[in-house]
Amino acid sequence: MEIQAIGIMGANTTGAGAAEIFLKHGFQVRLYDDFKDSLNVALAKISWTLHKEGREDLLANIEGIQDMAKFKGADIIIEAASKSPDERKACFAKLKPHLDETCVVAARCAVQPLKDLVGYTDLPKERTLGFHFIKPVRLNALVEVVRTDLVKDEFIEAAAGLLRKIGKTPVIVKDNPGQIVQRLARPFSLGALRLLDAGKGRPHEIDAAFKEVSQAAMGPFEAMDFAGLDSDHAASEAIYAALGKPERLAPSPTQLRLVQYGQLGRKSTIGFYIYEDGRIVGENPILPNLVKYLGLKKVAKEEVFAEIMRPVVEEAKLLASEVMASEYDIETAMKLAMGWPKGPFAYSRELGNLMEKKVVSEFEKLDTF
Repeated sequence: MEIQAIGIMGANTTGAGAAEIFLKHGFQVRLYDDFKDSLNVALAKISWTLHKEGREDLLANIEGIQDMAKFKGADIIIEAASKSPDERKACFAKLKPHLDETCVVAARCAVQPLKDLVGYTDLPKERTLGFHFIKPVRLNALVEVVRTDLVKDEFIEAAAGLLRKIGKTPVIVKDNPGQIVQRLARPFSLGALRLLDAGKGRPHEIDAAFKEVSQAAMGPFEAMDFAGLDSDHAASEAIYAALGKPERLAPSPTQLRLVQYGQLGRKSTIGFYIYEDGRIVGENPILPNLVKYLGLKKVAKEEVFAEIMRPVVEEAKLLASEVMASEYDIETAMKLAMGWPKGPFAYSRELGNLMEKKVVSEFEKLDTF
């Protein structure tokens, strides 16, 4: 099966970014949104970029639509918009009559398992798979391709082939809560938050220590602020519940407090850090009110790295055993998604001596004083 005609549901950042990439690689695209203003803004951004690059001739290959009947003839429909379960059910019910017999449905699939969506909609199970584009969509090469036991191999292969044609790296993963990236981002975030709550550094100190040892582009608090603390906390809550509420993945009360205050990271100009024009210009001044021992105890950068990466490695091993994901796929997904030079298993092999758990003395526990 060859995919040529692309339908995208949702003119948000993900939808518009994906539409632009498909256009630049010679595909026909129809971009749908319920709201005319959102659709017009997305089309204007795409037009601006193509004109700047001298490729305005490609604009003939994209059409903004508000009638799902115009998806007729599409080879794949990609869901980009973030909606509630009830909204998704209604949206896919409207779409179904306009799907051709070979049309693939690529549902938005980052945190919620794909089987849940398939269960409450009447989508063709053998042709419904999941896409998880990693932000920023135009720059990040990774797309997780999520499969259930019901989807046919030919459609998975066609979707993966399509992504390769636009320069993306597809990683095929068996459906589970959080897939690979969001599942392993939980212990990454939570490990850093536990260090913060234990007084083992301020956000900038923990980020700097992690980046120095790992050679990663971004520390955990920078990553949480970039994703949005509300999104990160919601992912933690959903995955924690879906996996039966294991203590190791319990969401952070400190992160929740910031969300409740509306301090959500870059998009609100304040999260763990303060932002101006997207740049960090300070640390959130209310953190001392939220964290009892903020930065009181100084620890080595190696300990910071170990306390963050150890639970990621442990969760990666568990995930691999649960869904039979290969070490290669997990390494690829995490390197591309997180901007790490190595995946968790490589860190474990090369820096395993740093990750050995040490016995904690009662005198090291701040609450004993």
